[in-house]
Amino acid sequence: MNKSSTDLHWSERALKEKDNAKVNIGDTVQRDLELDFIFTQLSAANRILEVGCGNGYVTQQLRKKVKHVDAFDYSENMIERARSTYGEENNRFFHGSVLSRATCDTRTYDAAICVRVLINLRDLSEQITAIGNLAYWLKPGAKLILIEGFRDGFDSLNAVRTDCGMPALRPAPINYYSYLDELKGQITSLFEIASEFHTGMFDFLTRVVYPALVGPNQIVASGDFHHKIEAIARMYNPQEFQKLARVRGFALVRRE
Repeated sequence: MNKSSTDLHWSERALKEKDNAKVNIGDTVQRDLELDFIFTQLSAANRILEVGCGNGYVTQQLRKKVKHVDAFDYSENMIERARSTYGEENNRFFHGSVLSRATCDTRTYDAAICVRVLINLRDLSEQITAIGNLAYWLKPGAKLILIEGFRDGFDSLNAVRTDCGMPALRPAPINYYSYLDELKGQITSLFEIASEFHTGMFDFLTRVVYPALVGPNQIVASGDFHHKIEAIARMYNPQEFQKLARVRGFALVRRE
């Protein structure tokens, strides 16, 4: 398969970003909130698959919590950096695509982790294919921890921002955001939803309150403000804020 402009972006980032913690995502606070949810879903006995592992920053944390991690990425540069930076212990780094069933054997894993991978695919049809492949690689009753960005949250945040006299947020051009309902049919045909996660409070504070305080044109991406409100976002994230979440997470159980 030909590399997309998004694929090339990540391959280049693997070479240029010096901070290992920021290779996969510049906003480390958002990433740590996601990890809070992920870690609660894992068991020490699990053999897991990490989809889109990037430079291995999360892999080296996951392998401390489970029996084994197979971690793949579509960027050869990312896999090379992961191996050279973190090595392989109870894990394996390899090159592969979430769009190819041949990447992994069927019914192999107790759990799979897929974080912000679907938004890096070209379109909705590729996202639907990816979900089918994830189900194909999991044992019946196994868990898929799926964390993704969706268009719904952007629309809700933009409605609030418009009411407050702020310009609309624009998703990164390298990403393709679907509406959750566009994927939910595929998800629920293959999985049962066991639990959910969202970044509603974090997004409200960083995308509405922060620009209201400093001015929409003075935003510093993932700056000091994110760290100052991290405890609030972690400790107080009511269901009412879910509609404002750019990112939604699901612990999904593979149907028999």
